[in-house]
Amino acid sequence: MNIELRHLRSFLALADHLNFHRAAAELHLTQPALSRQIAGMEAELGCPLFTRTKRRVQLTQAGTYLYRHVSPAIDGVESVLLETRDAADGKRGSLALGYTEAAMASFLPSMLRDLRDQLPQVSLHLRQEHSEQLAREVARGRLDGAFISLPSQDEALKCVLVTREEMGIALPDNHPLAGNKEIALARLAREKFILFPYAANPKLYSEILSSCARAGFEPGVVEEASSWILAVNMVAAGVGISFLSRRLSRYCGVGTVFRPLKKPRPYIHFYLVEPAQGASPVLKELKRILGKIFKSG
Repeated sequence: MNIELRHLRSFLALADHLNFHRAAAELHLTQPALSRQIAGMEAELGCPLFTRTKRRVQLTQAGTYLYRHVSPAIDGVESVLLETRDAADGKRGSLALGYTEAAMASFLPSMLRDLRDQLPQVSLHLRQEHSEQLAREVARGRLDGAFISLPSQDEALKCVLVTREEMGIALPDNHPLAGNKEIALARLAREKFILFPYAANPKLYSEILSSCARAGFEPGVVEEASSWILAVNMVAAGVGISFLSRRLSRYCGVGTVFRPLKKPRPYIHFYLVEPAQGASPVLKELKRILGKIFKSG
């Protein structure tokens, strides 16, 4: 059956007005063009939809039935069409996003809050992993994108530096250097360090070791902590001291203090990894929001 959406709209306009002149004016059609559309519909259906006299136009029983059922259907179709346009613009749909613990402890919460506020029709699916695994998941198409701390060398992926944060040091609150506003890395040469496993962030681990080497020492690592919170708790227990980014300094509670390091100091880097080709429209919207966050910050 060859009845188009525009024909149904014409039918509804005439059914509303029961006047060819007014219906044609609403549709921006000529009266003969409207008459041809209605006649074509009636021919396709094999029944009249209107009775016409010189004085009046009325719906037939078939026309009344069609009017009652097609009006909500048209509204539903138009709603779907608008939603489709929103999906193409990245304002509707779903986003599978990966992140590292460090990213979630840093800029990610405020970005996700803005994403939910600005794109309420986007369904968000989050997954935490280490950087290398997240990059593999993006390459396999299981994630739309991920925030990682180690840039991927996979040619099928695109890695963009989002931001970097300076690293400071978490000390017990009774440490001799706790009263300093800033600490030179060289003054920590004899300290016991709590570090994270190398595999968790090889780039940051190497940068910390390089910074210590430039300061003239190799850090004495006494413990490895699987999370930043665990590292801070170990500091509070007097096990040692730990590197911590400035944003993570809020984790320093009772028994610990955070102090910035003097330059040169190590930095933790955050990258957005996405497919080199065919990034999702929603991810493009997320990048726009991310740009606004760091522009305002």
